[in-house]
Amino acid sequence: MPTLVTQLLAATGGLILYVLAKNWIQSRTSGLARLPQAKSSAHWLWGHEKQAWEQPDSAFYVDNFDKCGTAFIMKGAFFHSDIIAISDPAALAHIHSRKAYSYTKGAYVRPLIERLMGRTLAWAEGDEHKRQRQALAPTFTHDSVRAMDSQVRGAFDKFAEAIREHIHNSKSVSTNERDKGSVYIDPMGFTSSATLDVIGSVGFGYDFQFGASAAAAKIKKSWAGLTTAGMTLAGGFIGPLVIRAFPFITDLPVEAIQAQGEIRTLIRGLGRKIVAERKAAEDGGEIRGNDLLSNLLRLQDTELRDVDLILDHISTFCLVGFETTAAVMNFALYNLAHDLPMQGRLRQELRDFVSSSNTGEPTYDEYMNKLPVLDAVVKETLRTHGSVSFADRVALEDDVIPLRFPVKHPKTGAEVRSIAVKKGQTIFISHMAVNRSRAVWGPDSEEFKAERWLAAIPGYDVASLNLTGVSPLPPPTSLCGGWNGLDTFLEGPRVCIGMKLALFELKVMLGTLIKAFEFLPVVGPDGKIQTMFSATLQPFVAGRLDEGVKVPLRVREVRE
Repeated sequence: MPTLVTQLLAATGGLILYVLAKNWIQSRTSGLARLPQAKSSAHWLWGHEKQAWEQPDSAFYVDNFDKCGTAFIMKGAFFHSDIIAISDPAALAHIHSRKAYSYTKGAYVRPLIERLMGRTLAWAEGDEHKRQRQALAPTFTHDSVRAMDSQVRGAFDKFAEAIREHIHNSKSVSTNERDKGSVYIDPMGFTSSATLDVIGSVGFGYDFQFGASAAAAKIKKSWAGLTTAGMTLAGGFIGPLVIRAFPFITDLPVEAIQAQGEIRTLIRGLGRKIVAERKAAEDGGEIRGNDLLSNLLRLQDTELRDVDLILDHISTFCLVGFETTAAVMNFALYNLAHDLPMQGRLRQELRDFVSSSNTGEPTYDEYMNKLPVLDAVVKETLRTHGSVSFADRVALEDDVIPLRFPVKHPKTGAEVRSIAVKKGQTIFISHMAVNRSRAVWGPDSEEFKAERWLAAIPGYDVASLNLTGVSPLPPPTSLCGGWNGLDTFLEGPRVCIGMKLALFELKVMLGTLIKAFEFLPVVGPDGKIQTMFSATLQPFVAGRLDEGVKVPLRVREVRE
């Protein structure tokens, strides 16, 4: 009689053989056999996915797009079927725009999003996504963001004051000629406090006290725990693979899984109190205000009847709004610290504007349209270090994905101009690799060079730029259809709804800080960072992931 162990081994072996056979048949009956494969060898269990996860700065995708073209096949882990990695602009437009609701988040991703944020815009698909987006859109128009001016400026004035206090209280001030008078700073705590203040104020009229409130401390601590776990092999790689293979795990009472809803629980509790206070203050009259909460409460009697959904929208706005923008701010300061000539050019532009303007500090419209150096710095930072650097999609139906730039058939060398995919096909999109493509952006694609944007401005003083080794902007036909040809904010129905606010925050932050402070690099290996994706793009000192996230810089007040 076979033992239980023997039966389990036989069943497991049979399941593995079934999955392998199914994957083999699918690879032969779809268009995948016509695509080149990733150039490195695949592990028998991890496929190519472990290489892709552990290589910093999306290097696996950047290198393979460079060698294979705009689409290639990578082997899935845990015997998952082959995965398509795509960077082709026509394919991205097809997936993001033309057939956006035919390519959805993986079945294992949505339960995690629901636990973290609820059934809100980040979770929704199809008609539900359209309805929610239409309801939320009025909060993020130019006029609405323009009305947030004082709250945004107030948050970054606090940021500047906090840095000034940090400098004055520091006991270790450099006496080296290179960075004399500077002190060490990791801006990550400052940026997240500032953006959380903005979100609290413009979202629902709450003061997080620049990170000093109990609610802010809890939110930041919980988020740090999530991102730290996502940077470990178990939490960031193996855990998601197990959940992908067995999605029902997300419903089990496992502490680590359930803890993902902690931030949502915290913000819901805070939100219930705010909703009650707001309704009591209105005393049955018409709800006024143009913040997110006011808009949602006005919709409660027509479309959004569920108060819990309103609270989840607040949670989503808080989570997505504060951390993604803060992450880009950290990279902007790091990039400028390592490009002091560009930092000086930006400081001069800001000072010249203030001294020549009748209004003093730039208005919302002037920040968005009248400061070309600032605009170039923001664009280049969002190109090299967009905070959401990766996404996966699953085809809901058989389809044909077009390619603007053909790839070569691995056996015949013939041009492949489209990809036939079967229902259930997984597609990986590395936004960072799209924005850093060497074939598109040139050999310096992975370097921060804001000059490339300035050189393309008609009438700009190009002679004042050092363009040695700077690749020009690519032609529009080489770029995706996103904001300024970047895949940072996506495109189509899923384009980032808070993009205008994020851009305004970035520009006000730089406009406030660069006039008052000089950010300097930490010299040597202690000052070089790499990145990996864990909820958002996370920085760490190169080769020292075990030390956790940080952006090592030095700062001093500007010498007049």
